[in-house]
Amino acid sequence: MTALEIDKIMYDIATGKYTDCQRRLDAVPKDHKVERKALIIEWEMYGLCNRAGLLWYAWGTREACLRKRSGVIGQILQRYPRLNEVFTRLDEEERMIFIAALQAEIFMRDQFMRSYCAELKKAEAAKDLESSFELQIKIGACENVFKAWEQWRRENDLYAGMFSEGLS
Repeated sequence: MTALEIDKIMYDIATGKYTDCQRRLDAVPKDHKVERKALIIEWEMYGLCNRAGLLWYAWGTREACLRKRSGVIGQILQRYPRLNEVFTRLDEEERMIFIAALQAEIFMRDQFMRSYCAELKKAEAAKDLESSFELQIKIGACENVFKAWEQWRRENDLYAGMFSEGLS
């Protein structure tokens, strides 16, 4: 399987979550404001996984996006010594597969989940129910995508367990 094929699959997984959430949102009556707000936040997070995590078509082509992501991963991996150790032992072709399979999740964990979890602790300590509510949805949506990506990696024996086994 090529890096481009893997990249497309990662996109399809997140897009499936996005589309499913859109269907659920469309089914909720307009006067159910809290439920709609929750679904809108969740829906936006699935879109963020594709736009920010995968840079979906931000650079014109998937090849260009993968090149851009390969330039960014080195900066992020410095904060994840075990993942960096695995990455640095790979040849160029396998590095692109690693990037296609894992970089979006690494980026989302590093740039978003880390801060969301810290913000949630502060919001809960301050008993800020509205912020806690929103942050729990954001974290949950990201975790939904991460679990689906991990399930696919396990099914395809491709860098499975890189986060759950403490390698990050």
